[in-house]
Amino acid sequence: MQPLTTFLINGTLALDGGSLGFALELEEQRLIKRVVVTHSHSDHIASLPLFIAETFPFLEEPVYVYSTREIIDSLREHVFNDKIWPDFHQIMLLNGNGAGLHYVEVQPLVPFEVDDLRLTPVRMNHTVPTVGFVVEDGRSSVIFTSDTYHTEEIWQLANRLNDLKAVFVDVSYPNEMETLAADSKHLTPQALEIELRKMNRSVEVFAVHLKPQFRAQVKAQLQQLKRHNVKLAEIGREYVF
Repeated sequence: MQPLTTFLINGTLALDGGSLGFALELEEQRLIKRVVVTHSHSDHIASLPLFIAETFPFLEEPVYVYSTREIIDSLREHVFNDKIWPDFHQIMLLNGNGAGLHYVEVQPLVPFEVDDLRLTPVRMNHTVPTVGFVVEDGRSSVIFTSDTYHTEEIWQLANRLNDLKAVFVDVSYPNEMETLAADSKHLTPQALEIELRKMNRSVEVFAVHLKPQFRAQVKAQLQQLKRHNVKLAEIGREYVF
């Protein structure tokens, strides 16, 4: 099932914090010092507060959270606000090396470097400000769309990446729920097929963010796509590109 979203990249960088504080052993969590947030919905940030709290006593430097201004503002106002959760941006580390949480504002289409990786945020079409990410290591590129409905910019960028190896894309609802998908700004298998036509290259495509109640339906409909071999991303599996 996929009710929460986190991708762990190279063991040290987390993309989203939905399951970050639940799915890893504490020793694994302590290796992570950077978190990239795609948007402020709870299934993408649910365990980020727990992750910071549990690793805080062991931190030698802050946890750096990267995102756009709108998303950082939402985290400040609605999560780390000393009401819902302590404001770790104001709480000093035990070794005195700054606060436990440090926000890093990034700009759409402006690449930035994290842990020997090059990340490029791209605005997506969702109900709240959302960015997908292109992640590059100099040998290969991978795209994470995050939550989205029909969009253009991410596919235009995909077509310019000569070393693109894979796309992890939101496919939340079955075709029968196209109206709900459009209203909530998520893709269905038939909508995904339209999106993939915008990409002029063949790469591995992995569907993520399937709603647990409709997983079997979405899986069956993805298998019926004629032009593309779309796989379901497996939770807990390590992918190497």
